[in-house]
Amino acid sequence: MANRPAHRNAPGNIPRFARHFLEARLAGFEKDMEICLTPISSKTRKGMTHAYFPALGACFGFLEYLTSLLRGNLNGIGWRDVANWTGRFLPQPDYDRELTRVFFEAFRHSVAHRGISTGIWIDRSKLPHWRVTWKISADIHRPSCKLVPELGELRKDPPWPCRYTHRMHISLGALKADIVQGAATYATALDNDKELQDRFMACMRQLYPRN
Repeated sequence: MANRPAHRNAPGNIPRFARHFLEARLAGFEKDMEICLTPISSKTRKGMTHAYFPALGACFGFLEYLTSLLRGNLNGIGWRDVANWTGRFLPQPDYDRELTRVFFEAFRHSVAHRGISTGIWIDRSKLPHWRVTWKISADIHRPSCKLVPELGELRKDPPWPCRYTHRMHISLGALKADIVQGAATYATALDNDKELQDRFMACMRQLYPRN
């Protein structure tokens, strides 16, 4: 934007710059989520629908962004890194490490690479293997993500019956609200924590390399 003050009106003031930077990213995330969660008429069934997976993709992207800033490195983010951020800044035990692992591994990659999480995700870390499907909504029910045992078969979409053992319930309205609050808590933590500020600035040097 042409009228934006240079250095977000905080030259040399790292805590102030970091807060302004995070507030701008947060505003962008909220705008994207508002667009995705605005109901529109469905073309395939009666009633309204939402841009569920673009919204979920926005959540994953913003979580990874915040995780990078906490970690001090934009590269090689994995579920363990994300769990470090969620464990510190999101409500517990709603976002414990196991929930974050399944949530991230089962859905992040398929949404990022295919735009939708189709089919069954097999959790091979469990014996017997968990076979995870999903139910996603724009609701504000909490916890926003909940993995529950549920035995059944997918029959509508696949070319043959496909059994599952668990279902991840995702309420995007609640997930958005939790991430927004977590980002605000992280911004406050940055104000007086030199180590967090140093990691934040390490990412700034990756995003905006000096000549």
